[in-house]
Amino acid sequence: MSTLDWYIATVERQTGLTLHYEKSGTPFPLDGGASVHVYRVLQEALNNVSRHSGAKEAWVRLKFLQDALELEVEDRGKGIMQEKNGRGIGLVAMRERAEIIGGTLELLRLGAAGTLVRLSIKRQKVESHAE
Repeated sequence: MSTLDWYIATVERQTGLTLHYEKSGTPFPLDGGASVHVYRVLQEALNNVSRHSGAKEAWVRLKFLQDALELEVEDRGKGIMQEKNGRGIGLVAMRERAEIIGGTLELLRLGAAGTLVRLSIKRQKVESHAE
């Protein structure tokens, strides 16, 4: 079981959230440093769902694409608060982690309610070439 599999099950137990976890594509090994940053972005995104969204469930999607890795965390809670406008400490830390590994972080408001956090990283920036 991967670290993300373990972590998602742990979050469900600790918070009572129902998490729907989907992996797609052909997995490729991540560089150790990159994998820590991806894990921390997931950790902060799920922390935000648990603490701020009011949602009872969320969707986590890990996509191994031909040329990139994407991590999405979606909830149907109350959405990003307008007055913070994506500048909370956790969101700033997620953006910084994305930049460190050459990726981008998007925060999207979904209609009247909900948030989608998407971390996108080019495969060559995060893939481990160790044999």
